[in-house]
Amino acid sequence: MIKETFLLLLYASYDIVLFVASAAQCGKVWLTVSSLCKPIAASDNVVDAVLEVNWELDCPTSKEYPDTIKVFTADPVHNKTIRPKLILSPLEHPRGYYRTNITVGRPPLPGGWDTRDGATLPGPHCLRHHVALYKDGDLCMSSCLRIWPTWMYDLRRQLGRLPIGSLMIPGTHNSGCYEHVDLTRRVFQSYLLTQDRDVWTQLVHGIRYLDIRVGYYPSKPNATEHDEESKNITRFWVNHDTSRITPLSPIIKDVRNFLDVARGEVVIMDFHRFPVGFVDSPSIHRGFATILHREFGDLILKPDKGVLGLGPTLNDIWTGGGRLIICYSDKHTVNDYEWLWPSLSQAWGNQQTVKGLFKYLDDVIMGPKISKNSPNPLWVVMAELTPFPLDVIFEPAGGLREMADLVNRNLTVRFQEKWWKETNIVATDFFLGNNLIDVSIQSNIKKSNIAQWRS
Repeated sequence: MIKETFLLLLYASYDIVLFVASAAQCGKVWLTVSSLCKPIAASDNVVDAVLEVNWELDCPTSKEYPDTIKVFTADPVHNKTIRPKLILSPLEHPRGYYRTNITVGRPPLPGGWDTRDGATLPGPHCLRHHVALYKDGDLCMSSCLRIWPTWMYDLRRQLGRLPIGSLMIPGTHNSGCYEHVDLTRRVFQSYLLTQDRDVWTQLVHGIRYLDIRVGYYPSKPNATEHDEESKNITRFWVNHDTSRITPLSPIIKDVRNFLDVARGEVVIMDFHRFPVGFVDSPSIHRGFATILHREFGDLILKPDKGVLGLGPTLNDIWTGGGRLIICYSDKHTVNDYEWLWPSLSQAWGNQQTVKGLFKYLDDVIMGPKISKNSPNPLWVVMAELTPFPLDVIFEPAGGLREMADLVNRNLTVRFQEKWWKETNIVATDFFLGNNLIDVSIQSNIKKSNIAQWRS
């Protein structure tokens, strides 16, 4: 009953949420999923999706700190007799972080969201694992690893007045580079794959920005401008630079299906680069634009040339009907199609160390506003490390998973404490390794509250 009441209040008022959440008065605890994976000895398999526990404790001087953290496979609020899978003492782990040996795997998505076209329930839904803070045996607060597939529309009373360019929107970097492979056999894949969940699962968890690089691979060379092959979706692939990773078709289908069932959500597809097959080929761009319009049709939100500043509000978007923003980096193609949005600005630091990345992000987010080279009101910070080219050759045991692990757990705290107010879109690798979806949702409620106070 306590959790259901909390969720209902979350929809209703940020002020009430603050009141309920402040009952613990000593911070919070949350779960993430490790970006790392490791080979199993004497086996061709790997262990990945390991559960991580994170916490921040900040008690007033009159209150003692929680002394125990427990991890469960069900909700301890409802199931008083369930035994914990893990017990931690916060004092023994002063960094506020602990990587467990509990494997999350890829569990069914609750609320009917495991199927692409079935009945689905709105609102947040907990996955199997829960975590709770205790003091002297008394439960202070709990949370769960969860999905929130309908967060924009669920919170429409708070968020509807906000322009799309002022929202904090969680996203993924190289969103389509998620192919599940045995990394012990394909070493170089460790520098190509940036996600470990497909696009449907990303969207169901709460991701709303997709960063996609597209390559064109004709079945025959020297396709002419009049060749219908350029309108064949099977010729288009998601690329990581010049390497093709996975066909584009299932990603298009996932976005379409999600928008059909999550009827109030707004999704941004950023076709940011075309590294293979598009150079000096306007006919290929036209063919690709034809595919996009054919697949998404009236779901596409046209840019309003007369709207300046931060763009349309969510209420404006819902009134108009279209909920898919398609950003396209080829300006000539954008000029030819009124429904394409111009390329958005990506703040990419090209940093190889955590210190360098965080300094760059601090300068970009907290410093002078980013210089935009397009009229698009949206902009994104790319919050991930970038390897040197020689790393792929001389450090094959490393990879993007290890680099994401160094960054992700620290991003959550930085954004929820400092960067949230000035952030529009933030894209990361292996997004389950941070808690930026929840941070974004709570930040948007705070932004709405601030806007209401000022009005």
